Amino acid sequence: MGRMKKLLDQSLRPLVIYAFTVLVISIPVYFLIIDVIWENELDKHHYAIREKLEKRLTHLSLPDTAVDNMIAVLDKIQPGFSFNETTTPRPDSLYTVIRFDSFMNDREQFRCLTTDIRVNHKLYRVLVETNMEEVDETILAIGGVTVFFIMLLLAGFIYLNRKTALRIWQPFYDTLAGLRTFRLESGKAVPLPVSDVTEFTDLNASLDTLMQGSLASYRQQKEFTENASHELQTPLAIVKSRLDMLLQSQSLDAGQMRIVEQVYQAINRVSRINKNLLLLARIEHAQFEEKEQIALDETLAGVAEQFADRFENNALHYTESIEPFRVEANPVLTEILVTNLLVNAVRYTPTGGEVLVHLAGGVLTVSNTGAEALLAKNLFRRFAQASDEHAGSGLGLAIAREICDRYGWQIGYDFAQGMHRFSVRF
Repeated sequence: MGRMKKLLDQSLRPLVIYAFTVLVISIPVYFLIIDVIWENELDKHHYAIREKLEKRLTHLSLPDTAVDNMIAVLDKIQPGFSFNETTTPRPDSLYTVIRFDSFMNDREQFRCLTTDIRVNHKLYRVLVETNMEEVDETILAIGGVTVFFIMLLLAGFIYLNRKTALRIWQPFYDTLAGLRTFRLESGKAVPLPVSDVTEFTDLNASLDTLMQGSLASYRQQKEFTENASHELQTPLAIVKSRLDMLLQSQSLDAGQMRIVEQVYQAINRVSRINKNLLLLARIEHAQFEEKEQIALDETLAGVAEQFADRFENNALHYTESIEPFRVEANPVLTEILVTNLLVNAVRYTPTGGEVLVHLAGGVLTVSNTGAEALLAKNLFRRFAQASDEHAGSGLGLAIAREICDRYGWQIGYDFAQGMHRFSVRF
């Protein structure tokens, strides 16, 4: 699973991307619009200059030589004007040119009008031009302004997202906080906040219904677990006691004795399965809530001492290397975990084999000799056999896995160099 993202950020991201895209596209649009408006205004200004120039020069009623001298003076001292006498009239020309201007001593952009005027019956070709802002300077200015407003817009989005959106979504976060405190084993539903928003009210109503249903189901399963424990254990105990009496009887022949022993073993197996199933149900229903600091090294030593007879009877060599280590868990479940791992090791170790227990660095490893690897896919499945040679109830490792999952511990298995290794990382 990747990095989690907040809901508010998810709603803000498309707004930011959309705003950024629109503002970036607006830069050339702004430039084109401003450029067109600028050129139209300059063109109107140039035509006004043309008309004014033509009228004034004509109304002066000066001799041709005086007019020629005046035009020559204007051509030299007035920037943006150029007069050339011509005999052939031509259409007006409007255009934009970028060139080096010796007067400004820089590269400049000009809007130009080339037109004809008539003074004292003489035709002149006149060039009127006005310096414009350079294209790169205009784009730079528009871009800078746009970037400023982008940053202003993003800051506003973030501010509104933190202020307004958080206020709107506060009932949702209050509901989440309430749900985090909900525990089935408490037997009570948590109160959810009241909201005047229809969607949040419907959500809280649905969650309350769900919690009430879960609590009712939990109570029923808990009652079933307790009743099943009582109802099954009692008849099993009666059957076992009767079988004990038959085994002690002198009236049974050898064949009958074998049959009774087989029945007795089957009853013992059923009794173990019943206890394990009830234990799994109690673990799943969180009936082992009590926690305390447990010295795991002491628990291991105590359980290993209980297995001393089994090690001796099976001629197993038991070795341990245990460092002091403490965990916070239920002491009953911790002892069950260690016991099941040792039971599993004894079951799959051939006569004369080795059982090694190692605890260091927060990792418990239970190793034992073996001929071949166990079926990994069946190891932690209920009623699944990991080996055809040694049949058990198929619940011991399932219980160990359930305990580890409850506390967030990691349990694993591997087989190497003729050794089975079960490890638990706390």
